[in-house]
Amino acid sequence: MPLLADVLVLQECARPDEINDRHLWFGTNVRKGLSIQTFGEYRLNALPVRQDVPPFFIPLEVTGPESFVLMAVWAQKEPYLYAEGVSRAIAAYADLIGTRATVLIGDFNSNAIWNAEHPAEHNHSAIVSRLDQLGCSSAYHEYFGEAHGSETRHTYFHWWKEERPFHIDYVFIPKLWLPRLERVELGSFAQCEGASDHRPVSITLRDVDACT
Repeated sequence: MPLLADVLVLQECARPDEINDRHLWFGTNVRKGLSIQTFGEYRLNALPVRQDVPPFFIPLEVTGPESFVLMAVWAQKEPYLYAEGVSRAIAAYADLIGTRATVLIGDFNSNAIWNAEHPAEHNHSAIVSRLDQLGCSSAYHEYFGEAHGSETRHTYFHWWKEERPFHIDYVFIPKLWLPRLERVELGSFAQCEGASDHRPVSITLRDVDACT
Protein backbone atom coordinates (compact mmCIF):
# COMPACT_ATOMS: atom_id res chain seq x y z
CA MET A 1 0.00 0.00 0.00
CA PRO A 2 1.45 3.44 -0.87
CA LEU A 3 2.41 5.66 2.06
CA LEU A 4 2.69 9.40 1.64
CA ALA A 5 4.18 11.05 4.70
CA ASP A 6 6.49 13.77 5.90
CA VAL A 7 8.10 11.34 8.35
CA LEU A 8 8.27 7.58 7.85
CA VAL A 9 9.51 5.04 10.41
CA LEU A 10 9.97 1.43 9.31
CA GLN A 11 11.23 -1.55 11.29
CA GLU A 12 13.08 -4.63 9.99
CA CYS A 13 14.47 -2.81 6.94
CA ALA A 14 17.72 -3.40 5.06
CA ARG A 15 20.41 -0.75 5.34
CA PRO A 16 20.02 1.82 2.53
CA ASP A 17 22.85 2.52 0.12
CA GLU A 18 23.06 6.12 1.30
CA ILE A 19 22.72 7.62 4.78
CA ASN A 20 22.00 11.34 4.95
CA ASP A 21 19.91 13.94 6.73
CA ARG A 22 16.77 12.63 5.04
CA HIS A 23 17.35 8.92 5.63
CA LEU A 24 18.92 7.44 8.75
CA TRP A 25 19.22 3.77 9.63
CA PHE A 26 20.18 1.96 12.81
CA GLY A 27 20.99 -1.71 13.19
CA THR A 28 23.55 -4.46 13.71
CA ASN A 29 22.31 -6.63 10.85
CA VAL A 30 22.49 -4.94 7.43
CA ARG A 31 19.35 -6.77 6.36
CA LYS A 32 17.22 -5.90 9.39
CA GLY A 33 17.30 -2.51 11.08
CA LEU A 34 15.30 0.59 11.93
CA SER A 35 14.81 3.14 9.14
CA ILE A 36 13.69 6.74 9.50
CA GLN A 37 13.02 8.86 6.41
CA THR A 38 11.77 12.36 5.84
CA PHE A 39 10.35 13.97 2.75
CA GLY A 40 9.76 17.49 1.48
CA GLU A 41 11.36 20.14 3.67
CA TYR A 42 11.96 17.89 6.67
CA ARG A 43 15.44 16.86 7.82
CA LEU A 44 16.83 14.51 10.47
CA ASN A 45 19.56 14.82 13.05
CA ALA A 46 20.44 11.91 15.34
CA LEU A 47 20.63 12.91 19.01
CA PRO A 48 23.03 11.29 21.51
CA VAL A 49 21.91 7.88 22.73
CA ARG A 50 21.93 7.70 26.50
CA GLN A 51 23.70 5.05 28.53
CA ASP A 52 21.96 1.79 29.44
CA VAL A 53 18.98 2.43 27.15
CA PRO A 54 17.63 -0.71 25.42
CA PRO A 55 18.47 -0.90 21.70
CA PHE A 56 16.30 0.56 18.96
CA PHE A 57 14.82 3.39 20.99
CA ILE A 58 16.42 6.09 18.88
CA PRO A 59 16.21 9.83 19.67
CA LEU A 60 16.27 12.19 16.71
CA GLU A 61 15.52 15.80 15.98
CA VAL A 62 13.21 16.50 13.06
CA THR A 63 13.50 19.98 11.59
CA GLY A 64 11.31 21.62 8.99
CA PRO A 65 7.95 23.38 8.90
CA GLU A 66 7.32 21.64 12.25
CA SER A 67 10.34 20.83 14.43
CA PHE A 68 10.15 18.20 17.14
CA VAL A 69 11.94 15.33 18.85
CA LEU A 70 11.24 11.90 17.38
CA MET A 71 11.72 8.70 19.34
CA ALA A 72 11.81 5.86 16.79
CA VAL A 73 10.90 2.58 18.49
CA TRP A 74 11.43 -1.07 17.67
CA ALA A 75 11.02 -2.95 20.95
CA GLN A 76 13.12 -6.08 21.42
CA LYS A 77 13.04 -9.12 23.72
CA GLU A 78 16.41 -8.33 25.27
CA PRO A 79 17.81 -7.11 27.57
CA TYR A 80 14.28 -6.42 28.83
CA LEU A 81 11.13 -7.97 27.45
CA TYR A 82 9.35 -5.59 25.05
CA ALA A 83 7.23 -3.28 27.27
CA GLU A 84 9.78 -3.20 30.07
CA GLY A 85 12.48 -2.08 27.64
CA VAL A 86 10.26 0.69 26.27
CA SER A 87 9.34 1.75 29.80
CA ARG A 88 12.97 1.98 30.88
CA ALA A 89 13.89 3.93 27.75
CA ILE A 90 11.10 6.43 28.37
CA ALA A 91 12.37 6.89 31.92
CA ALA A 92 15.89 7.51 30.60
CA TYR A 93 14.65 10.25 28.26
CA ALA A 94 11.90 11.62 30.52
CA ASP A 95 13.52 15.04 30.84
CA LEU A 96 13.73 15.40 27.04
CA ILE A 97 10.20 14.08 26.39
CA GLY A 98 8.76 16.27 29.12
CA THR A 99 10.35 19.50 27.91
CA ARG A 100 10.32 19.19 24.11
CA ALA A 101 7.48 18.44 21.70
CA THR A 102 8.09 14.70 21.25
CA VAL A 103 6.61 12.00 19.03
CA LEU A 104 7.17 8.36 20.00
CA ILE A 105 6.45 6.13 17.03
CA GLY A 106 6.95 2.53 16.04
CA ASP A 107 6.63 -1.10 17.03
CA PHE A 108 6.30 -1.23 20.82
CA ASN A 109 5.50 -4.98 20.77
CA SER A 110 3.24 -4.13 23.69
CA ASN A 111 -0.41 -4.02 24.71
CA ALA A 112 -2.33 -3.75 27.96
CA ILE A 113 -3.64 -7.30 27.49
CA TRP A 114 -0.13 -8.50 28.45
CA ASN A 115 0.25 -6.32 31.55
CA ALA A 116 0.54 -9.33 33.85
CA GLU A 117 3.62 -10.58 31.97
CA HIS A 118 5.67 -7.55 33.04
CA PRO A 119 6.50 -5.83 36.33
CA ALA A 120 3.66 -3.46 37.19
CA GLU A 121 5.95 -0.44 37.02
CA HIS A 122 7.10 -1.39 33.52
CA ASN A 123 4.02 -2.84 31.78
CA HIS A 124 2.05 -1.28 28.94
CA SER A 125 -0.35 0.59 31.22
CA ALA A 126 2.64 2.03 33.08
CA ILE A 127 4.05 3.23 29.73
CA VAL A 128 0.76 4.96 28.87
CA SER A 129 0.54 6.53 32.33
CA ARG A 130 4.14 7.75 32.26
CA LEU A 131 3.74 9.27 28.80
CA ASP A 132 0.52 10.93 29.89
CA GLN A 133 2.43 12.56 32.75
CA LEU A 134 5.05 13.69 30.25
CA GLY A 135 2.39 15.25 28.01
CA CYS A 136 1.95 12.58 25.30
CA SER A 137 -1.08 10.54 24.18
CA SER A 138 -1.65 7.77 21.66
CA ALA A 139 -3.11 9.29 18.50
CA TYR A 140 -5.07 6.11 17.71
CA HIS A 141 -6.76 5.91 21.09
CA GLU A 142 -7.61 9.58 21.19
CA TYR A 143 -8.99 9.57 17.65
CA PHE A 144 -11.13 6.44 17.96
CA GLY A 145 -12.02 6.87 21.63
CA GLU A 146 -10.86 3.37 22.54
CA ALA A 147 -9.10 2.18 25.69
CA HIS A 148 -5.71 0.51 25.63
CA GLY A 149 -6.28 -3.23 25.51
CA SER A 150 -9.69 -2.85 23.84
CA GLU A 151 -8.62 -1.89 20.32
CA THR A 152 -10.99 -2.85 17.50
CA ARG A 153 -8.42 -2.23 14.76
CA HIS A 154 -5.16 -4.13 14.56
CA THR A 155 -1.57 -3.45 13.54
CA TYR A 156 -0.06 -6.94 13.64
CA PHE A 157 -1.14 -10.40 12.54
CA HIS A 158 0.75 -13.13 14.37
CA TRP A 159 2.27 -15.76 12.09
CA TRP A 160 0.74 -13.72 9.22
CA LYS A 161 -2.72 -15.08 10.10
CA GLU A 162 -5.78 -12.85 9.87
CA GLU A 163 -7.40 -14.73 12.76
CA ARG A 164 -4.55 -13.76 15.13
CA PRO A 165 -4.68 -9.93 15.26
CA PHE A 166 -3.05 -7.67 17.85
CA HIS A 167 -2.48 -3.95 18.33
CA ILE A 168 1.20 -3.32 19.12
CA ASP A 169 2.27 -0.31 16.99
CA TYR A 170 1.70 3.24 18.22
CA VAL A 171 2.13 6.92 17.52
CA PHE A 172 2.24 8.96 20.73
CA ILE A 173 2.05 12.69 20.10
CA PRO A 174 2.15 15.78 22.32
CA LYS A 175 -1.25 16.39 23.88
CA LEU A 176 -0.94 19.98 22.70
CA TRP A 177 -1.16 18.63 19.14
CA LEU A 178 -4.42 16.75 19.69
CA PRO A 179 -6.65 19.62 18.45
CA ARG A 180 -4.75 19.36 15.14
CA LEU A 181 -5.31 15.61 14.77
CA GLU A 182 -7.36 15.20 11.60
CA ARG A 183 -7.10 11.52 10.76
CA VAL A 184 -5.68 8.19 11.95
CA GLU A 185 -5.60 5.27 9.52
CA LEU A 186 -4.50 1.65 9.76
CA GLY A 187 -3.75 -0.64 6.87
CA SER A 188 -6.03 -3.66 6.48
CA PHE A 189 -4.95 -7.28 6.49
CA ALA A 190 -5.51 -7.57 2.74
CA GLN A 191 -3.53 -4.43 1.86
CA CYS A 192 -0.20 -5.85 3.04
CA GLU A 193 -0.85 -9.59 2.86
CA GLY A 194 2.32 -11.36 1.84
CA ALA A 195 4.49 -8.28 2.36
CA SER A 196 4.48 -7.85 6.14
CA ASP A 197 2.82 -9.19 9.28
CA HIS A 198 2.45 -5.58 10.48
CA ARG A 199 0.14 -2.91 9.13
CA PRO A 200 1.01 0.78 8.89
CA VAL A 201 -0.40 3.29 11.33
CA SER A 202 -0.58 6.74 9.78
CA ILE A 203 -1.69 9.98 11.36
CA THR A 204 -2.49 13.28 9.73
CA LEU A 205 -2.13 16.54 11.58
CA ARG A 206 -2.78 19.92 10.14
CA ASP A 207 0.54 20.66 8.39
CA VAL A 208 2.28 17.52 9.73
CA ASP A 209 2.14 13.84 8.72
CA ALA A 210 3.84 10.99 10.50
CA CYS A 211 3.66 7.33 9.68
CA THR A 212 4.99 4.03 10.92
